Amino acid sequence: MRDTRRPRTRGSWAARLVGLGFVVLLAGAGVAAYLFVGTRTRQTAAVLPTRVLSTQAVGLVMAGPPTAAGSSPAPQMLIASGPDLTFVADGPAGAAWTSDQMAGGTYIFIYLQNGLCLAPKSSSPGAAAVVLKRCNLQASQRWIREHRTAAASGIDYWQLRNAYDGRCLAAVTVTAIGGSVARLQPCAAPPGREQLIAFMTSP
Repeated sequence: MRDTRRPRTRGSWAARLVGLGFVVLLAGAGVAAYLFVGTRTRQTAAVLPTRVLSTQAVGLVMAGPPTAAGSSPAPQMLIASGPDLTFVADGPAGAAWTSDQMAGGTYIFIYLQNGLCLAPKSSSPGAAAVVLKRCNLQASQRWIREHRTAAASGIDYWQLRNAYDGRCLAAVTVTAIGGSVARLQPCAAPPGREQLIAFMTSP
């Protein structure tokens, strides 16, 4: 019997290899493009707006701990007191901070005495202390004002949630002089008194 199979030419394998290489090249280019676009998208999403919409001199004030029946709690203002940031009832008169409202809805709080920004002390999970740091516009120094609560006095209070940490500014530890040390704690819903902060402006 005669073999009827057509002999393969020498160039057929070369053509197939070239075609296969072209397909692999296209696939590689597609993966590279996907990774590049994905990386650029993640980087863009991580960039926070730097445009300042408004600036206001304020006191960051909490209502203070409960007092005897029938009397209003004494407001406590957040100031730098020793190594801690503390809410104190006998704080300095007038505003102690500037509140910079940024595009995108976050706030940056700058301490007037030294120009430093309110931020968590550490990025480690569970670290609760808040401190003053050199301003850098990063998420750790951005605060989100939410859950407005109107007090009987007519003052509006808010939770201040840290954009990086996700926890809220709170007055949690009573000091020997009757103030409350500022700390981060999980945001409560609805917020308790210790997590409600007002922006007080000078008359």
